[in-house]
Amino acid sequence: MHEFSVAKRLFDVALRAALENHAERVSEIRLVIGRLSLVNPDQLAFWFRELSKGTVLEEAKLDIEFEEAEVACPSCGYRGPIGLEDRPEYHLVFPTLRCPSCGSKVKVLRGRDCLIKSMKVLRKK
Repeated sequence: MHEFSVAKRLFDVALRAALENHAERVSEIRLVIGRLSLVNPDQLAFWFRELSKGTVLEEAKLDIEFEEAEVACPSCGYRGPIGLEDRPEYHLVFPTLRCPSCGSKVKVLRGRDCLIKSMKVLRKK
């Protein structure tokens, strides 16, 4: 159900933006999903479509791009990519990420977000 809650938040933001901009309909929504967010894009798209039924977002095409993970290690100074296997238990408790160089805990710089990058809107006349 992780994807449902993410889809609901994205839907709420997109709908609010569309209505504030007097949209007749939204044709495209560009999303950025961080690799460390553990969001399944197919499930996210499914829930977004379900939530969008009967709204100005109903026919919007979701264009999803991925943001790679980047971390920084305060111990050794490593800064760069880090991999994370998508395991079911990580959807409940996110693992502690360790530096691939020295094994210390790292700070995530990017790759955990899930956000709307842009929207194409057809405005009311």
